[in-house]
Formats: sequence, structure tokens, C-alpha cells
Amino acid sequence: MLTKTQFKIMQIFVSKINEKFSIKRVSENLKKPYPLVHRSIKALIDNKFISKDRQNFLSLNHKQNHSELAYIESLRKKEFLESNKTITLFINDVMEKINLDLFIFLIFGSHIKKQKSRDIDILVIIEDKKKVNIIEKILNNIASNFTVKFDVNIISVESAYEMLAKRDKINIVNETLDNHLLIFGAENYYRLLKNAR
Repeated sequence: MLTKTQFKIMQIFVSKINEKFSIKRVSENLKKPYPLVHRSIKALIDNKFISKDRQNFLSLNHKQNHSELAYIESLRKKEFLESNKTITLFINDVMEKINLDLFIFLIFGSHIKKQKSRDIDILVIIEDKKKVNIIEKILNNIASNFTVKFDVNIISVESAYEMLAKRDKINIVNETLDNHLLIFGAENYYRLLKNAR
């Protein structure tokens, strides 16, 4: 079970999957005393939530603890959606209309940081590439009912793996790594990252 401080630390790490942090930076970000953050991070490293490299920089260990990472993501989502009623309505409509058992649904891009952006970027990753166009039409129809502009992107798992293989390239999936909010399928998202990297 994570302490409150460990949970806050993990929120930072799951929101920036590719980024490396120093303990000092995490401490400053949380506005918490360095010794408390240091102790908390040590426990997170011991439990393999966080990895430490040779230069003592810390990063998220996305290869393990997928159910715990999914839980942290679900609490981030809940916190974000409490102040975003339009997005909540959009999500409810999408979840009602998508008739798939396995998929990943996330919001990414500038709206996650500022909440006042031109559009809201949506990514849905599905197993069956033959259904990409069908799901895209459904989501675009839902998006057309809102005054807010939604930029809808639907890709197959196969395409997601291709994009993740190109780490240094700018593409939709790589963009989600450091600026995302997982709506549905968080465990699958982390499994996808683990298998791709």
C-alpha cells in the first residue's frame, strides 16, 4: 500500500513516463521536505515502481506493477474530470457507443496541462485494424455534438507498436508518453509499453 507521499510521487512519474527526475526535483515539485521524499522514493525503488540509473536519475518502471499503475492513473483521471464536465460527457458517450471489449482510450496533448487549448486530442488504440474506420466514424459523430473541438485519432495495436519502435520520432503514441490522461485500458497501455520497449 502506498503512502500519501508515495502516491503523489507516483502521480508525477506516471504523468511523465519518458522523463528522468532527481530526488531534489521531485521534492521541489511536491513542495515536500527532501528527507521525506528521499525515504518515500527509496521504498518505491525497493518495490520496483521506480528505477534508478547509474547517474542516480529516477524514472517510472513501466514494466511492472501494471495494476497499481492503472489505479494511480484512474485516480489522476478522476481528479482531472471533476473540473471538466464537457470531457466527462464526451467520455460517457464514447464508452456507451464503443462496442469493444479490449481497447485503450486516452486524452493527450496540451489540454492535459493547460485545460484551455484549441482542441482536445483523443487517442483510441484497438486490436482489430479492420475496425479503425468504423470506430473513427463513431467517435467523430459523437464529437460533432459538442461545441468543443475534439481531434479524434484511432489506431490499431500494430500501428502503436510501430510508432513506439521509433522512439526518437514525433508521433501520436510517443507524444502520449509525457502528456496523457488514461481514460480506459490503463493496464493494457502499460503492457503495450512493456512489450514494445
